[in-house]
Amino acid sequence: RSHGFIYGVLWEAGRSGKKLDWEDLDEALRHPKAVLWIHFNAANSHARHWITHCERLPEAHREFLVDQDDRKRLETVEEGIAGVISDVHYRFDFDPDHIAVLRFYLDEHCLITTRHQPLSATDDLRKAIREGLRVDSTGTLMVSLLECQADRLGSVAARLSREIGDMEDQILAERVHVPRAKLATLRRLAVRLHRLFAPEYRALQRLCGRPPAWFRDTDIGGLKDTTEALGEIVGDLDAIQERAKLLQEELAGRALEETNRNLVILSVVTAVFLPITLITGIFGMNVAACRACKTGPRSGG
Repeated sequence: RSHGFIYGVLWEAGRSGKKLDWEDLDEALRHPKAVLWIHFNAANSHARHWITHCERLPEAHREFLVDQDDRKRLETVEEGIAGVISDVHYRFDFDPDHIAVLRFYLDEHCLITTRHQPLSATDDLRKAIREGLRVDSTGTLMVSLLECQADRLGSVAARLSREIGDMEDQILAERVHVPRAKLATLRRLAVRLHRLFAPEYRALQRLCGRPPAWFRDTDIGGLKDTTEALGEIVGDLDAIQERAKLLQEELAGRALEETNRNLVILSVVTAVFLPITLITGIFGMNVAACRACKTGPRSGG
């Protein structure tokens, strides 16, 4: 993969997908009726060179695919759609920073995607294709990619909800010593996921209202279903971050109560031992030495 080409597959009418090599790309793009998906590593200079010199793509979209602007958006331009969507890393370990973007260009005959880090949705789509996913339009291909993204995000949200639920049970059981650093990380992850995927959900809603003319009815229906599923996940993430916030406030309140309780105990102990300390201090004074200091030395006769 020194040329930055990660994966490519071509579907002809009534046939299963045919895996492509680097040398097959130009010829595949000239195929008049096939459906094509090409996936690149945009961090590779060879891949960027191929994309920026691909005459099959509109010039504005060539620059778009290799750009590094991470703003989430979907733009319908001429006969195609260009977009930037979020996805979690291939080996996601619940680190809020392990979220990156996938850029794509979609038209009636091809889907071209680029990324800088290995991502989950594209890898899941590749697995589905190897297991026999049938694709007869680029609309179906795009919906399949979005379904993979929503499935992975849904799994992350479900695990977040379970983790928060376990912490809620511990707090209700009066176990104040919940790992606060972990709770803060989970809340930060939920906030970041919501902030990144909510704009995508709104953009997909707009696309559902004005799909490209070449989208079939089945593609539009699949897009609406996937958008609805993504909207439910975004709502779940909103609820998760609110639950995490309330747990942090509850922990802070209980920690303050415990501190106040300790201060009261310390004050009572101090009050009890104060007379003893005072008496001990008085009897420990050198009274004779103090008197000598007051009278001073006597002069001789």
